[in-house]
Amino acid sequence: MLDMSALSIFVVHYSKLIERKANLTREFLGSEISARWVTEKDFKSFKKSDSSVQQVFGSSSKIVGMDLGVNSRSLVFSRRKARWQGYVLFLRSFISKQPNTLTTGSLPERKTLPNAWLELQDMHLTALSMGIASSSKWILVLEDDAVPTQNAFELLDLIVKEVKPNNIWINLNDGAGLKRTSSDQKPNELGLFRVRPAATRCATAYLVSADLARGLLKLVEEFGMPDWLPIDLAYQAAFRKLKCKSYWQEPVIFIQGSEGGQYQSNFQRH
Repeated sequence: MLDMSALSIFVVHYSKLIERKANLTREFLGSEISARWVTEKDFKSFKKSDSSVQQVFGSSSKIVGMDLGVNSRSLVFSRRKARWQGYVLFLRSFISKQPNTLTTGSLPERKTLPNAWLELQDMHLTALSMGIASSSKWILVLEDDAVPTQNAFELLDLIVKEVKPNNIWINLNDGAGLKRTSSDQKPNELGLFRVRPAATRCATAYLVSADLARGLLKLVEEFGMPDWLPIDLAYQAAFRKLKCKSYWQEPVIFIQGSEGGQYQSNFQRH
């Protein structure tokens, strides 16, 4: 059974999606887990930064684009090679006479996100805020389409007990076709391997240490949440500033139901 003394669990949930809540509730009851639900009716509002601001959490767009490009290129190349290519493109961007798309091409369009996506940003940040208030060392945030695999909570219990909660982000879900590459470390006994530069693999299920959560919210308070970056990409931009350690998991213990076909996606991109 999952030890809840060091862990707070939050589910980001749109209240109209009753099937998702019913399915996750059933999983929680079966594992004797307590979770708090953050919906579109009870989130906090956080400071925003609009697309006219060229920096993201104090980092240049070139740097952010370079990091996001590593994810894109790692679909084809090893992560080490994708990272090396990113540095080359970054340097070329200072001497090229062409429009600066060499490093910023991986950035989404600088256009304010739909209101539902902005709400989703705030719902995730509300979960972090509530987790910090709970004084837990670890905070688990799930989106309502997260589907736990067999023995997911038993393995989660081991992670919470064995990993030191020190500026750590752990992706527990699949997503966006992103996988471990040939240059990445082999997963340890918990299925975890470190990803450099620190990166997200969607935000369906992630474990974050409380100190990193506090750092994320301080960045939002200082710079504002970019209103043109989806939550997972905004997190990744923040990681560079916070110099956190990020880990992905294979095999994962949570499936992204909207991507895997268990649920119909409520966003075109989620």
